[in-house]
Amino acid sequence: MKKARPGIKQLNKFSKMSKKILVPGAGIGQVIVIKKAKEMGLTTVVVSPEGDYPGFQYADIIYHEDVRNKEKVLEIARKEKITGIASDQNNIPVETMGYIAETLNLTGNSYDTSKIYCRKDLMREKCKEIGVPSLAYGITADLKGTLKTARDIGYPLMCKPTDNQSSKGVFKVDSEEELKGVFEEVLSNAFSGEIILEQFIQGKEYIVDGLAIGGVYKSLITLENENFDIENLYVPRSRTSPTSLPENKVNELLAVDGIINKSFGLANGFSHNEYLLNPEDNKFYLIDAAARGGGAFISSHLTPYACGFDTTEMLIRLALGELLEISDYPSASKAVCYICFYLEAGEIKHIDGMDKIRDMDCVLGIHGVNLEPGKKVGGLVNKSYRLGPIMVGCNTLQELNSAKQILKNTLVISTDKSSNAIIWE
Repeated sequence: MKKARPGIKQLNKFSKMSKKILVPGAGIGQVIVIKKAKEMGLTTVVVSPEGDYPGFQYADIIYHEDVRNKEKVLEIARKEKITGIASDQNNIPVETMGYIAETLNLTGNSYDTSKIYCRKDLMREKCKEIGVPSLAYGITADLKGTLKTARDIGYPLMCKPTDNQSSKGVFKVDSEEELKGVFEEVLSNAFSGEIILEQFIQGKEYIVDGLAIGGVYKSLITLENENFDIENLYVPRSRTSPTSLPENKVNELLAVDGIINKSFGLANGFSHNEYLLNPEDNKFYLIDAAARGGGAFISSHLTPYACGFDTTEMLIRLALGELLEISDYPSASKAVCYICFYLEAGEIKHIDGMDKIRDMDCVLGIHGVNLEPGKKVGGLVNKSYRLGPIMVGCNTLQELNSAKQILKNTLVISTDKSSNAIIWE
């Protein structure tokens, strides 16, 4: 008989038919969770604000509510007598999920842990407390305090909401005038009404996605980030695993990642942590941490191919309280990436090669490329203007690089101003 572990409520895994799982959010990332839960015979209770969200069409029971309203979502959870709560690739509901799991004694993370992963101020405080390399930072809520904190840290610096996702309201600023110009937009994207100013370092970015079960943590996949080559615009164009890091630096990164997730209290579920390798001291600095799988379909497409298991099914089984063994979920052994592109400003005239790309054996999926002749495009202004990702998986990095080149050579999109308007870099 297996013994129960911290944060896990043991249930009979053969009685799923009568169980309800609450999925906070109805966006594209949650469609994968909702559909998988239904395949497993579960009743899905989907909570999301009203809107044109694709998850609603698959849900069994729908409540229109802000997923950040933890008391309202708790009320729904109690009313529906849920067995578990699961979400992925989305920061917004994580704090509420921790609150509900703790209050109802469901499998998940504690409320305190969930808050650390959701709030950059708490994350920075914890990093300082445990002694890992940390950026200078300050928390402010008004322009006067922001300008004073910026002078204390020094320019250039990063200005961010303390609690949002997808790089919303994130800016690099080089002067006080630039900071004044972006302050209101940053603050408008902060749910808490507070912003964080951070020391800016120029370095290569690496990502570690990991898994915790019953308080035992392991890394699953390490990726290397590449941004589009546009000054002061930090928008990822690709993320690739394995990385170009030497083995000793990979081990160093994974050691730092393990310390951080353990100290933050990750007990159950995925983590997605982003690091910069500072060229000045050759150390890894945590840039952001999340208690969920990697977005842009890293968690749902890249990790399953690289590691060889169904991450969404595992996440749901864990949420239901099944006693899982972390040794049953291997780390990455294959090469994967996602790639994005954008189009030079103009009006689309012709698209060639998209069907050929979809038919490539190595293409795991394509998202966010809803283009048609006659559509006007406006270059890359922010992250929402990029197209993709296109997810690719191969046995080796050499095969992956060859496949990416074939893909790029195959897709041609012409506009009224260019015979091929695609910008990959």
